[in-house]
Amino acid sequence: MRAGRIGTVHCYGRFAVDAVSRAGAVLGDREVVACRTPETFLAELDRVEAVLGLGMRVPDWSVARRLRLIHLVGSGADSILPAAGLSPDVRVAAAKGLSAPAMAEFAVAMLLALAKRLPEVLASQRSRAWEPHHPVVLSGGTLLVAGAGPVGREVARRAKALGMDVIGVRNGPDPVPEFDETHPAGRFAELAGRADAIVLAVPATPLTRHLLDGKVLDRCRPSCLIVNVSRGEVVDERELAARLRAGSIGGAALDVFEKEPLPPVSPLWDAPGAILTPHVSWSSPGYGRQVVELFARNLERVERGEPVVNPVDLARGY
Repeated sequence: MRAGRIGTVHCYGRFAVDAVSRAGAVLGDREVVACRTPETFLAELDRVEAVLGLGMRVPDWSVARRLRLIHLVGSGADSILPAAGLSPDVRVAAAKGLSAPAMAEFAVAMLLALAKRLPEVLASQRSRAWEPHHPVVLSGGTLLVAGAGPVGREVARRAKALGMDVIGVRNGPDPVPEFDETHPAGRFAELAGRADAIVLAVPATPLTRHLLDGKVLDRCRPSCLIVNVSRGEVVDERELAARLRAGSIGGAALDVFEKEPLPPVSPLWDAPGAILTPHVSWSSPGYGRQVVELFARNLERVERGEPVVNPVDLARGY
């Protein structure tokens, strides 16, 4: 890894630009170049040493001959893949774990909203109808968590506080302390049949695309509640919408979608028992500053020739 001072940093996208501008002197006396559009960033590519951002779709990274660090403001690498031409010497880091508490709170809040029938309750309220909607009790039920990263673990902790049994799947042999049972990812479909609720907290990779598809949904109990705070590609949205309309799934809360913003023609918009939110589960008041502080730490580590915190394996996608 090449050491030495990084005097200029680039910020790509509105979130990164705004976060750096609000963070004050966190980045020291380095020159900061704000790139709010893809065109601006691509025009700067040959002088980029380090970049903080998300969604940097670069046709050929080999142009960035000075590049030493790509730092993502999110947790997954899907926003920069396939990263054609990127030198193996470039360090890639992500903001893994920073949003885990917020996302876990959001996921559990959505579970409670579905269990207590809030979509139906609010619909009755809007129509001024006194209609009892009988809630479900989560305590004593079984939660299946897909993903053993920071978000999945934080979800498990909170679900246990509600009295739920937590089973989880992961890509790895080691048991997860926060799970009552840890299983290989390949058993997800089988375990879905045991679950009273499912929370999806996996990265977007070829292996997780449509992890929750029609076949898995057919294994689910009719009362099963589903929450997705990972990536939209993880769910087959048309199959899920069809099950919601048929009443063969208890409800679903989705914060992420295959296409964002969600197109007006999506069958999810008016699917019964669905809660749709515009990719906000990660958000918290201090998140931007946390990201910039981590970026600053990793800049210093790259300058010293040390490994970065929260490295990304581009081959795995996270």
